[in-house]
Amino acid sequence: MAGAARVVTRSGSGYTLHLGKDEREVVTRLLAELRTMQSDPDAAEATARLYPVVHPDRPDQEDEYQRLMRSELIESRSAGIDTAIEVLSRSGRKVTLSESELLAFTRAINSVRLVLGTILEVTEDDDLDAPPELTDSPEYQLYAYLSYILDASITALS
Repeated sequence: MAGAARVVTRSGSGYTLHLGKDEREVVTRLLAELRTMQSDPDAAEATARLYPVVHPDRPDQEDEYQRLMRSELIESRSAGIDTAIEVLSRSGRKVTLSESELLAFTRAINSVRLVLGTILEVTEDDDLDAPPELTDSPEYQLYAYLSYILDASITALS
């Protein structure tokens, strides 16, 4: 998207999010779906990338880690989703964010992107050379748009 306006820019001591109403509604809906999915056992396969394996060679330790940490990860992610949704609900096409709000927004966007990528079975190679049957789908277009927002957020933060 070379030459396109940035979705997130620095502004004074904070950041500005430049998203229209329709884009905000779509992202808000995706974030709300993520909130539900992260606690849904039926969505475990789709959300697997949100809960990294820490002890791949020790299933007993991995089970214990997941038992101890999963609820904390869900709570932390939910707080980030709440922040992102609150930011997206602010009026005006341009919304000012603090650094902590942009960090929470960025983490929430990345989580949605990871789940969508898992559902689509996107690999790192697909980012450069994905087949048309994948890239032409509406779901992949959402994945690509979230990637664009994520990139703009990280660029603004750096």
